[in-house]
Amino acid sequence: MRSAWIEKRRAAGNAGANVTQMHYARQGVITEEMAHVAQRENLPPSLVLEEVARGRMIIPANIEHPNL
Repeated sequence: MRSAWIEKRRAAGNAGANVTQMHYARQGVITEEMAHVAQRENLPPSLVLEEVARGRMIIPANIEHPNL
């Protein structure tokens, strides 16, 4: 599941590009990881996005560790 999400991040950015969940949240982009967390925790995706952007919610989704 995550391997497809990770490939999108690698393809979208150049080497060294900022591909963190916080970066996307601050741009207003709900990532697949955020949507997954929202569904699993029974929360609206917009709440997950807002909390990640503010730094009050963390999604450990490092692209170098696909098996999280």
